[in-house]
Amino acid sequence: MHRTGNDALLPAAPTSTTLSVNDKLARLDAARWIAALAVVLLHCAAQAVSDPDAYASGDWVAANLYDSAARWCVPVFVMVSGALMLDNRKPLDPQTFYLRRAARICAPLVFWTLFYLAWRSLLGWLDDGQIDISFWPTKIAQGEPYYHLWYLYMIMGLYLITPLVRTLYHRGTKNARAWYLAGLFGIAVLDALYRQMMDTGHGFFLTWFVPYLGYFIAGRMMFDGELRVPSPGWVLAGAVTATAAGVYWLSDHVGLNFYFYDYFSLTVLAMSLAAFQCIMTMTRLPALSMLAPLTFGIYLIHPVFLDIAQRTSAQTSVHAAWSLPVQAFSVFALSAAACWLLRQHPTTRKLV
Repeated sequence: MHRTGNDALLPAAPTSTTLSVNDKLARLDAARWIAALAVVLLHCAAQAVSDPDAYASGDWVAANLYDSAARWCVPVFVMVSGALMLDNRKPLDPQTFYLRRAARICAPLVFWTLFYLAWRSLLGWLDDGQIDISFWPTKIAQGEPYYHLWYLYMIMGLYLITPLVRTLYHRGTKNARAWYLAGLFGIAVLDALYRQMMDTGHGFFLTWFVPYLGYFIAGRMMFDGELRVPSPGWVLAGAVTATAAGVYWLSDHVGLNFYFYDYFSLTVLAMSLAAFQCIMTMTRLPALSMLAPLTFGIYLIHPVFLDIAQRTSAQTSVHAAWSLPVQAFSVFALSAAACWLLRQHPTTRKLV
């Protein structure tokens, strides 16, 4: 993809309202594996961009650009969930919904929480020769047994509120939904600014879903063609550039400021909506539906391979312009293979 304007990418690109439902679902499959790859790239780049001493070096600038370019990944995951779960064509009572979601999320949540707590203890033992498990209760209460598992704790709250959101969504008019969305995004943006200025955390993990309601609803609105981003390719390119420039501008050798990486900074908000719009309208994008069932497992597993890479010979802070994509694709492939293996047995299949 060498050009950024969506109209320049494809002749007469279809809108989400002209596509069939099956075509739209295929694009959601594409969104899932692309977002999973972007998550891996983001975490690879985050390791390289987090060193203040490297600020403004060529490798740091490259890592900052990659990190900025992947910031839409989690919002797109949420939008995919919203597009699917707010579908009113198949009535689903709350009890059935909760049972299905519990069957999908509980086993992975418990298993990977314990796995990554043990993994942290193991890494600590390799570093200093001591086994420490005293931090386990605190990390569980914080909803962050490992840096990526916050998403599972956030999504629990989103699942709890989904039946109500679904009912209100379909009872409202198109204009009412647009106003709800504007209000939700406005509050989320203000919350991100407040946390930046006051240097506060995100609070109790069961409330983390609240800002993501905007992305959740936007996913369904864009799926139905009610919400569109004009010239999404240009918006995406501009938002990525502004995010990278903002991080560079706010940071220095003394300390790094990652406000513009926040999922609710204005630049990432625009980037995320534009990225989802691009995926939903690109006709040449392969769905790779065989990868879609693996994306949840890829998300869960990939930090293991990243940690192993960090502790062996992989130095992504050197020649980051090419080493970061190579590492991201390698970790993605290894995680996909590991997930595929886990899915071959009925017991381990439930974990991914």
